[in-house]
Parts: sequence; C-alpha cells; structure tokens
Amino acid sequence: MSCSVLIEQCIKERLKSENSPSAKLLLIGRIYNVLKMPCVGAKTALIMISVLPKVIVSKSYLKGDVKMRKKGFTLIELLVVIAIIAMLMAILMPALSKVKKIAMRVVCGTNLKGLGTAQTVYANDYDDEYVVQGGGGAHTWSDGTAGWSDPAKNWLTPSGITVGASLYLLVREADVSPKSFVCPASDQEEFDGKNTQVPTLDIVDLWDFGHVGWTANPKGPEKCVSYSYHQPYAAGQTGAASTGSKGRYAADGTHSAAFAVMADQNPYFEEKLTRGGVTDNNYLERVAGIGGPWFTTTDFDDIVKKGLQIANALPHDRDSQNVLFADGHTANESRSDVAVKNDGIYTHWTGGGATEADRRRGAFITNKLADVTPAGQDDSVLVNDGPLAP
Repeated sequence: MSCSVLIEQCIKERLKSENSPSAKLLLIGRIYNVLKMPCVGAKTALIMISVLPKVIVSKSYLKGDVKMRKKGFTLIELLVVIAIIAMLMAILMPALSKVKKIAMRVVCGTNLKGLGTAQTVYANDYDDEYVVQGGGGAHTWSDGTAGWSDPAKNWLTPSGITVGASLYLLVREADVSPKSFVCPASDQEEFDGKNTQVPTLDIVDLWDFGHVGWTANPKGPEKCVSYSYHQPYAAGQTGAASTGSKGRYAADGTHSAAFAVMADQNPYFEEKLTRGGVTDNNYLERVAGIGGPWFTTTDFDDIVKKGLQIANALPHDRDSQNVLFADGHTANESRSDVAVKNDGIYTHWTGGGATEADRRRGAFITNKLADVTPAGQDDSVLVNDGPLAP
C-alpha cells in the first residue's frame, strides 16, 4: 500500500475519531504504519506526528472521560444497596451464629475424645486404673490442692485436694495439653502454667491447674477445667477415711461401655444457675432433676424439651452436653439420663437404683459431699470443682 493511500486513510479516520475512542486507537496505528514507510519525508512525518497528540487529547475524548468519571451511585441507589446489605446480614447472622455454636460443640467433643484416649493410655500403664490423685492419703476434697507447685510434695500427708488434681495426672503422665480441658463454649480458660517456684517449674512438674487462693495468679481447676469427671473421691461415702481419699466406685477400665466417665460441667455446680424453683418462665436459669415439674407420667420418653433442659449442662445453651463413655466414644446427648440403664450422669441413684425413676432423676443435690457419692458400680456421678449452684 502506497504512502498516499495510507495518509488518505489517516485523514478520514482522523475525522471519525472525534467521537469514537476506538477510532482513535485505529488512527494511532495507521499513523505508526505510515511513519515506518521509507517514502515518508520529514515534512510529512512532522504533519503526521502533529496529528497524534491531537487524537489522544481531543476535546471530545476529554469530555467523554469527564462524563465517565462523574458517573456513580445516586443517593437513592446507595440507600437501596445499604438496605439490601442490612437485610442480608439480618438473614445470615443467625445462621452464622448457629454454625459457630456447632463448631464449638464439635471442638468440645473432640477434646473429650482426646481425654478418653489419654485415660486409656494411663490405664494401660496403671493396671486398668483411671486417674485418681492422692497417693492413698486421707485428703480432704476442697477448692484447692495444697502444695500444687511443690515438686517434692508428699502425698501421704493429708491435705486439700481437687478433682482437677486427678485430671492433671493426664498432663503429667499422658502428655495432654491444658488446652484440651477447655470447652470453647464455656467460661474457662487454658491454664498458663504460672506457678510459685523460682525459677518457674515446667508444666508437667506441677500437681494441679494452679490454685484459686494464689493472689498473684488465682486460677485452679474451677477456672481452667470445663469438664466434669466421675467422682474419684470418697466424698460422703460411709466409712471412708476422708472426703478426698479414693472412692469405692472410682472409674476404671473395668466399667461397662455405657458408663459415663466425663462430660460438660455438672449444672448443679454452675454458679450461673439456681437449684430448684423451676417455672415456665425461668427454667433455663434453673437446675433440677430430669422432667422437673412437667413430668406427670412414668413414660420418660414423653418429656417436654424444657423438662430435659433443666437437667442439662450450661455451655451448649442447655440443649445438650458432650459425654465421654467408658468404651472411649463420645456423643452429644440432648438429655442427661444416657448412662448405664438410663442412669442420670449428674446425680446419684436414689433407692439404690431400684426403679427407672431412681436412676434417671436421681437425688436433688443439696450437699456437695453426701449428694455426689455414687450409690453403686454402675452409678455415674460426674462432678467438678467449685461451689454448688445457689
């Protein structure tokens, strides 16, 4: 194609490019091709080059650019968008909250499963015995373990002891992290390992999850353990040497597969709840035997939901509790009478467990010692440290 033809095309496209950005681009390409041709003289080249900046910064092009930059949301459009986002958030937030609660429940169950595995490891090393601290001493079940950070502690000397001290054996002997004892749905926090020794002892050299009475760092199992454990001590057992000595029916590897070993905290030990006085308006803040005032028949399968909730643990909105059974499996149970022969896991049998009601409902807990003592080999009574609910 000759130079004259190319220049003619450039002039035509220059006229078209006033209102067409795409034509401008095509014209720039044409000018580039003309300038490369050997027939183009200096004068022609100067003319072609002078056209180029005019194409790029033409008035119409700038006007179009200004219009493009001015285009945006009107106030009404912006308000509509905000309203739509608010509606979507209102719809999605409950669902996201529910998903979060499910996730915390799963993590809680996984923690219990891991603790069950650790119990099995410990039992393999100690003749089928599950963790019970005390060394045979006549200790007293209390809110703190005396000498909890003393590496030379003599366990034969009677002193205060916690349920947490027994569970802490899994930290010492089975390499369990203190984090595994905390349910994400609970108020407890991971034990940080701080202790009274200088230099600070390693976490596996301690005897408990801190001490509630240590003013510098008041912890203890009440604040660092989210789970209840089958009563390891004698408590109110008749003829026992002390309340903190090993109980007659402490958990071990010989129990039935359906025996409840651990679970979320016992609701009778929850300070946020109140014992008894249950009504239709306050049942989520109260604790009582399964069925409560709404149970009027002998059919325990026909209990209204609120009759189940008043006997459930607190962390999972009173809807359920995670339970670890003796065979090592865990389950999220919507009711508390799920152990051997429908035993209620948080209360001891009444009447020696002779009837279904004796086992399912159990005794209303009013005394921390007498009312949390197992009545038999198959009677699960899961307890934790801390005061009883008011």
